Amino acid sequence: MLDTDQLRSFLAIVDSGSFTRAAERVHKTQSAVSMHIRRLEEQLGCALFVKQGRGARLTDEGERLIEFARRIVQVEASAMAALSRKGLRGAVRLGIPDDYAESFLAEILSRFNRRHPLVEVSVACEASIELAAQVAAGALELALVTAGALEPGRLTGFHGFELLREEPLVWAAAERFRTEEGSPIPLALASGACVWRRAAEDALAAAPRATRGLFFSKNFTAIGSIVRAGLAATILPVSMVGPGLRVLGRTEGLPELPQTRMGLIHAPGRPTEEATALAEAIRGTLNTPARQAA
Repeated sequence: MLDTDQLRSFLAIVDSGSFTRAAERVHKTQSAVSMHIRRLEEQLGCALFVKQGRGARLTDEGERLIEFARRIVQVEASAMAALSRKGLRGAVRLGIPDDYAESFLAEILSRFNRRHPLVEVSVACEASIELAAQVAAGALELALVTAGALEPGRLTGFHGFELLREEPLVWAAAERFRTEEGSPIPLALASGACVWRRAAEDALAAAPRATRGLFFSKNFTAIGSIVRAGLAATILPVSMVGPGLRVLGRTEGLPELPQTRMGLIHAPGRPTEEATALAEAIRGTLNTPARQAA
């Protein structure tokens, strides 16, 4: 029989990318997590990880175990929730901008679902300002939003803003993105209500390098496709500059950008147990250190 504690340690390594961060997630020492993996490998008769530089990567057998491990842990959690009468069973409504959804939503919901598999989660993707209005009206229990360059709580509709992460905004483009010297840099930006777009426009007002708007959309997936195709640059928090993208800056004549603040806002009144639990999952995901630009 496979030990679910050992499988949790295995999945924590897969999801966090390191033994050290995995130990923090499962509230064990790093040596205890390493022991779990050794025992799991002994029982299965195969290696799950191989050393790669200072870290480790999954073997083919390790990749195959992931789906089975998630299903086993999920079934255990569902049984406990259904039969112990201690698990949450309700519903919760979350607001999140689609740019955050693309980067963080999968981890947030995976983290939440592992502990509360019977809770139904509804997700609304809108701009932060629109989500704040829905939270204030009680249409959403909580939302992950951007407070921009203002102090937490000072932005209209953002009463009770709980800061989770603060990091620099940067100009980002595909690694193959190139422009002719002296020609305006094409930009792909969000709608006028976006805090990041307003930060970009303020910074560009005094910029030495000319730019031009190429593409505007409320949809981050559409913006991302234009940027990854090498057609334009955009603005992102540094932690969201993923594979295939690079940071632009003074070399290209672009101005420095301000910090961005990500955080939670809650609906008026006492939060439900489901909303409180989901907020904890969001904190656990966002409170990990943001990656810094090279």
